[in-house]
Amino acid sequence: MVAELKNRKVQFITLQLHEAIPASVKVVITTAEEADTVAWEGEHTIIYDDPISTVSRAIHAEKGYGPVGSMIIGIDPGRRPGIAVLTGDMVVAVHQVSVTEVEPLIRKIIHDYRPTSVLIRIGHGARLVTTQITNSLLQAGLKVEMVDESGTTPHIGRDVHTHTLRDIIAAINIARIKGVPVGKQEVEPSKGEIRVIQEASRSMSSGRATIPRYLARQVARGELTIDEAISMHKKNVRNDDAPKNGHEDDEQ
Repeated sequence: MVAELKNRKVQFITLQLHEAIPASVKVVITTAEEADTVAWEGEHTIIYDDPISTVSRAIHAEKGYGPVGSMIIGIDPGRRPGIAVLTGDMVVAVHQVSVTEVEPLIRKIIHDYRPTSVLIRIGHGARLVTTQITNSLLQAGLKVEMVDESGTTPHIGRDVHTHTLRDIIAAINIARIKGVPVGKQEVEPSKGEIRVIQEASRSMSSGRATIPRYLARQVARGELTIDEAISMHKKNVRNDDAPKNGHEDDEQ
């Protein structure tokens, strides 16, 4: 908890239960077990959950924002999607994670902030990634809009040496553009796209397995994550249901 507070440059003090809480303190963080013994008459007592979510809720309370109403989450799809979390017109959090981490991260964001409503807006580029993320979010029961992301990626000056900043800004811009509500996405991947996924599976398994084309096609369609496909392929190999050398069967 202390490390997270320091990392986010939040001013704080630590107190023992018997110590008086200074009048300048606006938020108290404590555990559920000790909450009733804290002599505190202020408005904002935050019960510890985990470091990141607890600090996020404490900052939100300290700023006086009150309960989170509507939340919009923008996603710039790509190899490592950029994610921006907005409440009103304020950006409250940004992230960049792998494709398979997007849906779990968004579920955690919703758990941390507990908004009254959530809308996901995702850019229309990187069609296979967009399809995979969209389907996973829809399966989680979230509302998703597809946004024309043309012009959302900013020019980055030569003195800025990071792709992350570009992806994050694009995600913020996407979150602010009204999109079109979408349902489950269907896409037929090309042979080249399937081959890229197979190569990725071999790299991720340290050269021990290359998933067959039928599994790579399911990954491309967003029906499986690449980790799930690798696991299924290894299980099939062990059960003698797939080639034992770990390479694809071109007839599948």
